Amino acid sequence: MQPDSNTERLLERVNRLSHRIVRLNEQYDENSFHRIKNMSKIEISVLSLLCENPQMIMRDMSEWLQVSKSTMTGVIDKLEELGFLRRVINKQDRRSYALEITEEGKLAQQEHLRWEKDAYLQFIKAMQICDIPETYLDQTEKILEYFEKTWEV
Repeated sequence: MQPDSNTERLLERVNRLSHRIVRLNEQYDENSFHRIKNMSKIEISVLSLLCENPQMIMRDMSEWLQVSKSTMTGVIDKLEELGFLRRVINKQDRRSYALEITEEGKLAQQEHLRWEKDAYLQFIKAMQICDIPETYLDQTEKILEYFEKTWEV
């Protein structure tokens, strides 16, 4: 089934908006957030999980984040190289490694939380300046719920 011209127009508009959001997100105040500026979403997620679950083992983390063991190993290698975490022998099972966040890793996680708060406050400010009602968030939530149901996320 071919989309009609109105659907094509909406498709192009959503595409442009999506790319603008990604570009702005990547450019947002890199100088203030130097620890996390080159980190991927999964790397930041690993630090967040470690702050919430100290000494989490790699297998559990890869299952939680739904990534392969090889992907997780690469992510852990990079974070260890950056000094954000270290591998330690698991006290419960000496055959496996647990992950331990370092002070530098905690600082990176704090920076990430500051970045999120700052970015979201800017978003709210823009909504207020542009007179966009809170119902916009309700509508966005409905769209996300639809995707979560239909895509079985």
